[in-house]
Amino acid sequence: MAINASAELSVLQAVAQFLTYAVMAVFAENAVFFRALGVSRLNKLVNDPKISTWQYCIPIILVQTISAPMGWAAQSLTLPALAKVLPGWLSVNALRPLVFLNCSLIAMGIVWLLLGLFPKSRDACREQLPGATFNCCVLGTLLVAASQNYNLLQSIGFGFGSGVGYLVAVLVVDEGRRRLRSKDIPHIFRGLPSVLIYIGILSLAIYGLVGTVD
Repeated sequence: MAINASAELSVLQAVAQFLTYAVMAVFAENAVFFRALGVSRLNKLVNDPKISTWQYCIPIILVQTISAPMGWAAQSLTLPALAKVLPGWLSVNALRPLVFLNCSLIAMGIVWLLLGLFPKSRDACREQLPGATFNCCVLGTLLVAASQNYNLLQSIGFGFGSGVGYLVAVLVVDEGRRRLRSKDIPHIFRGLPSVLIYIGILSLAIYGLVGTVD
């Protein structure tokens, strides 16, 4: 009984840790509003009626989640091994973005195969998959998790939350863009300027709520 109770407690702690870092990535450290990752791609997405939000964001959530454990393994195993064989003039940190980019590419291949299980949305999501993979939000999330020394479970939760957070940011900005079409807004501020100001105000609001650490 003691062993079962200990195992159940460990599972609950793992789930709580995963959810904590996922929620943190969605709200408190939203990739778009907190770190300005993927803003340019987001602006193009909300202004292009031919691109479905879900068809783009589902691939990015999958790529973020699948690349997270590979990024953790690269940070914990691959990069330390490379540091031992690299010449003194070449820092292993210089190769970290390249290693993480390869993690994203591997995740992209896995997601490409997974999308084959969903015939109705397969082609549309696969069309958006390259853009989702090479969104700087993916690489930035891997770099943040590595710099914060997250463990495996924390990295997966943070990666999943970052993907969901990007979806939330797209939906919020898309709704704001609709409201910013008001005739009360001066013509010179309509379009991209008003959207950037809107994102900036939301970012300041999040900073005010969660605070920052210098």
